[in-house]
Amino acid sequence: MCPGDSPGYCLRCCGRAGRLVSGATAKAPDLAELRHTTATSIAALIRDPAGLPDAFAAALALGHARCAADPSAAHVDTWGPWALAVQLGSALFCGAQPQECWLDEDLVRQLPALPAEPPADARRWLDAFYVAVVCRQPDRVNRLCQVPLEALQRDDSVDAYVLHWIDTLQTYCSDRPINDTVDKLIATMEASAPRSLTHAPKDFVDLIDYQPAALFHRLITRDRDAFAEALAEALDHHKTYWRDSAAPRAQVALGPLAMACLAYDYEFPFETEQPYLPRYLLNRERIETIPG
Repeated sequence: MCPGDSPGYCLRCCGRAGRLVSGATAKAPDLAELRHTTATSIAALIRDPAGLPDAFAAALALGHARCAADPSAAHVDTWGPWALAVQLGSALFCGAQPQECWLDEDLVRQLPALPAEPPADARRWLDAFYVAVVCRQPDRVNRLCQVPLEALQRDDSVDAYVLHWIDTLQTYCSDRPINDTVDKLIATMEASAPRSLTHAPKDFVDLIDYQPAALFHRLITRDRDAFAEALAEALDHHKTYWRDSAAPRAQVALGPLAMACLAYDYEFPFETEQPYLPRYLLNRERIETIPG
């Protein structure tokens, strides 16, 4: 069950075939309710680990939603759900040891030991990967990149380009020859052409899903000027797609943010004060230790 009825509350509402809803129809989430949903979802994992996907979705939605009032992610209560999303996303695909989950100053929950049973859920893998990159968790990034691609390829609800994109990221982060990464990136771009789409709407692919791959292209070719231009374009596309939506997903351009974090760490020159890129996540100043 989605922890809400607005686009962006649940990964499936904003990324699954047939359930990509126009951003203009979204309502602002009730933060207190979403916080409660997140906390209770984690607590329930001790009894039923099958609720982990929804707990991850709720934490990620809460992290995005808090950026509406705190777009730079300057406050500690904004950082909490981002860190929590990292823990839950990693646990979902890689398993986890028992660990403390800190949602905000007044709320701590215990995450039980969870087995590594990666679901056939390509979009959730991407979100888990993106938040691990944003929160500078290289060990978790590496573990996510060891998730067998075959497990994710069982997800028949996504277009082929999504799986090619995952293959590209896993190849790059596994220190394989750069030519292997380039070949897989080319396959991603070719598979995202309109003639190849069978699930996602063209405007979603063009304005949202394709943008991280376009940025990654500039990143691996070390084309610094082109990266800055592509980043500004990706953020404009994010605004175009979501318009004035109050949905959590509208508040942060997650894929471009992850690519921008990589570029920032590579010392690419670009404007860091841009909408949809929480400054204190991008520049690492809000990053704190994450258990697990």
